[in-house]
Amino acid sequence: MEKLRLQSNTHVHPVVEWLLLTGNRGIIALGLTGLFAVFFTVLGFLGAVPLRDMQALFYAYSGLISGNITLITVIVSINQLFLSRELQTPGELQTQIENIIEYRKEVEQTAGEVAPPMPLGFLRLLVEATRQNAQQVGGFAKDGVVTSGHEELDDVVLTITDRMDRIDTHLTGSDTDTFHVLSVMLETNYAQQIYKLRVIRAEHGDDIADVALEAINNLIHQLQDIDVSRQYFRTVYLQEELSGLSRYLLYAGLPSEAIAIAALLILTVPSEEPATVINLQLLLPVTLMIGLLPLAILCSFFLRTATVTKLTAATVPFTTPEDERL
Repeated sequence: MEKLRLQSNTHVHPVVEWLLLTGNRGIIALGLTGLFAVFFTVLGFLGAVPLRDMQALFYAYSGLISGNITLITVIVSINQLFLSRELQTPGELQTQIENIIEYRKEVEQTAGEVAPPMPLGFLRLLVEATRQNAQQVGGFAKDGVVTSGHEELDDVVLTITDRMDRIDTHLTGSDTDTFHVLSVMLETNYAQQIYKLRVIRAEHGDDIADVALEAINNLIHQLQDIDVSRQYFRTVYLQEELSGLSRYLLYAGLPSEAIAIAALLILTVPSEEPATVINLQLLLPVTLMIGLLPLAILCSFFLRTATVTKLTAATVPFTTPEDERL
């Protein structure tokens, strides 16, 4: 699928975008561990690591062992905090479900169709209904129904229509998982468009026919619905992402701990033996690379979650400079 740029107005480099948002987290983690291996190998060949005193290696591997245990424990604990939000009483769960159903009914009533259960289909329905309503408002501005402020209204409608068309184009070839749907919705929270529509309604309301005012009110409500869905899908994505991160850290953490402990035991071989230093020149990069794998996985996942959180920090009617740079 063709990805949206993180900040299309500032022309973020595709490599930076891939690293922060669109790239496969596993590939990025393996790339980081590969860089670790190359770095330690180069140090060995340059003679910067003579390996005459094994005490420093004892400290390094001991730190890896204790650090990985702490890292895995902390991340699993954070994941449990997120999952604890799902442990609700029947009454709380019923209220949450009723609120979600009520939100879906509002979207369906505006769109005139039954909303699909999958995020991709739901968002496409919401975007299409918003685009049609925006075109209706634009038609009122051109047909003379709006006698004052029609130029400002036409500019807002043009912006909204253009963005809805671009989002629909990306959704057409999008994957169905939560993150790919959310990545399309990172473009903006439409706070500026809602603000401009409200200003037009307040300043020129007396010169706008009731049917056009109703269409403007519906358009504002639909833009707010898009932001509600964006924030909800972000919550679902973060829960899925942290659950996956905890699982991958456990998968990588156990082998990393075993390798680090094995390397620490190997260091008990007397360092006077000539072959020991030669073997350590090869053993050191490999064991350190595996020992740092959990940290690389954490960095790769948190690069994306931090980026998504930053880009979706504001909720309408408010916005942030980061949102407006999109």
